[in-house]
Amino acid sequence: MGFIKKIHLSLVWTALIAIGCAKASFSDNDSHHSLDNSSSGQTPDEGLNKNSYFFVKRQADILFVIDTSTSMSEEQTLLQSGFPSFTSTINTYSGGTLDWHIAITSTDVSGAGPGTAGALIAFAGTPASTYYLDSRLDVAVANAAFQSTVILGVGGSADERGIAAARMTAQREFNPATSRGFLRPDTPLSVIVLSDEDEASTGPDSPSWQPIDEPANFVPAIRALDAASTGLKTITFHSLVTSTQACLDGPGSYMGETYMSLSRMTNGIIGDICALTGSYQQQLEAMAVNIVNEARTYTLNCGKISGGTVKLYEQTLSGALVFVPSSFLPPNKVILESAPAVGSLIKANFLCMD
Repeated sequence: MGFIKKIHLSLVWTALIAIGCAKASFSDNDSHHSLDNSSSGQTPDEGLNKNSYFFVKRQADILFVIDTSTSMSEEQTLLQSGFPSFTSTINTYSGGTLDWHIAITSTDVSGAGPGTAGALIAFAGTPASTYYLDSRLDVAVANAAFQSTVILGVGGSADERGIAAARMTAQREFNPATSRGFLRPDTPLSVIVLSDEDEASTGPDSPSWQPIDEPANFVPAIRALDAASTGLKTITFHSLVTSTQACLDGPGSYMGETYMSLSRMTNGIIGDICALTGSYQQQLEAMAVNIVNEARTYTLNCGKISGGTVKLYEQTLSGALVFVPSSFLPPNKVILESAPAVGSLIKANFLCMD
């Protein structure tokens, strides 16, 4: 597309947004790409009819946090074997349209080696200083690189800190001096932790527990670091941990209550690290589906929306509105079922019950 045409399209979109919006500022909600919006028909008892605008994006940044303590050899090998089902599901479920980044760090925040204190690990079998894989790679190449790298060994700290490690990764990535380019603004972040124990090994009662381990602090802290995003970053935490009593009575070392709590807070998937058959395939596939759904999920600028009232339209350059199928996720999110092209402007109309 020529330079003059790009300028023309930009001006047209700006004009369309100005027509539909009461003011041109970004909304303060947890959508990763929504714009401030107009409202009309204020009737407090019946709700407020509102419009919301956002641009279609299909991106996901995915961080694997791997427990490197002495009991984790078999689990790392199972993740290595099952990883191709993860990328296959992402590509199949998204129709090959998801723009993803995948990186690895460990639960060890006290060591000084590769992958400690939230540092990303360089991928084997790739050009030097490749600290994340992305969707431009042939999937077989990406799978091979991940599988060659994810066996981190079992010499790491027994004080496993998956939540703290992910926060440290964000601190590194949102600092221009230390960023590897893994985390992007206006892009959902999904964290997948693999551990047979809890945060700080035994949870909040651990003597090593710190505020950085608190699940309630996780999302606000990472959002506070992400100054470049136009809205609040969507963050999801998935747990492949000791999650059942049967697992705890067997190979599991300590119930992953803190990890599971954060997964529940962020609508993540809770898996069972003791599911030793199938190479975690079913659980990784469920996480992949969740990640694709998060990438096409948008939060509208209303705390509580009347579900049956939400309608989405693509705003074309001619000004025409084309209906876009979607599903509603209470209390205020929509999932695009058949999204238009990346960069398309979407208008949402709904009844806000705030």
